[in-house]
Amino acid sequence: MKYLCLLFILFAINANAQPLFKEKYKDCTLEKPCYYCGDAIASYKKGLSERLQRSINNGQHKWVGTNGNMYFEIEVDSTGHSCVRSIKDEIPMWDVKNVLTTSINNLYDWQPAILDGHPINSTLILRIHFLGYRASFTFLPPDDPSILRH
Repeated sequence: MKYLCLLFILFAINANAQPLFKEKYKDCTLEKPCYYCGDAIASYKKGLSERLQRSINNGQHKWVGTNGNMYFEIEVDSTGHSCVRSIKDEIPMWDVKNVLTTSINNLYDWQPAILDGHPINSTLILRIHFLGYRASFTFLPPDDPSILRH
């Protein structure tokens, strides 16, 4: 019985730290995501949409006109560095997804979330919506219905 209780506790701790989406990455350091935490949430300082659009356009692989979404669970640590925790990809563009993942992981220009005047770790969800040859970028809460579909 004692082992069963210990196993249950370990499972509960591990389940609480699971990334939001099925495609997981182990590069991030936070054990528990804290979505949009703080008095001021994390934000990118210099125009995230333009930076990621440039990464897609200048990448080795070009996307063909397509419609659909990619969701990126992004950890922003207290120093302003980002890391992709997990991805939900509704369209088969693995090459563009890899370019975006690398680009997001190399961003150091974030303003971290602030709590009581101090920078803290936080997690955001970025939706990239592809429509033809255009992409739009939006931050969504983790309980947004569009994320939970499929």
